Amino acid sequence: MHVYICFPLGKEEYIATFKGSEYFCYDLSQNPIQSSSDEITLSFKTLQRNGLMLHTGKSADYVNLALKNGAVSLVINLGSGAFEALVEPVNGKFNDNAWHDVKVTRNLRQVTISVDGILTTTGYTQEDYTMLGSDDFFYVGGSPSTADLPGSPIRTESTFAEDPVFAESNAQTSQLVFPVTFN
Repeated sequence: MHVYICFPLGKEEYIATFKGSEYFCYDLSQNPIQSSSDEITLSFKTLQRNGLMLHTGKSADYVNLALKNGAVSLVINLGSGAFEALVEPVNGKFNDNAWHDVKVTRNLRQVTISVDGILTTTGYTQEDYTMLGSDDFFYVGGSPSTADLPGSPIRTESTFAEDPVFAESNAQTSQLVFPVTFN
């Protein structure tokens, strides 16, 4: 399954800006995710230290990507224990109002997260489960109750408020902003 956030044609770059308590939500109940491999690619710029970038799933089967104290946090649980990664820049924080590129790939249990193509962490989810399943909601930029989402490192209600922006440039497909692939 592919999830795309789409914006009007005719622009070189497409940007979703989330202000205040705004976020994007996609209901997966009619088209649930059942995947053994995933790829998430996004770019963001913000001044916010904490905020949800992406979440899907519930209970012990979820993906959560967030900014926590200016570092990129990833938590993936396939049902038997979470893989957790915190990617921090060598100098400063990622909430510096500059563009940062995030890429998350998962093949079965192996997970890799890369920020700006330089800072990379690879690890494995626990036990033998290899499938991600979600028939809940797919959130981008926040949620109705971010602190209550499984795997959320954010303990207060927080969205990418004020000046947050996610974008993806793609010369071949001008509607892509935030490609996420679940196979």
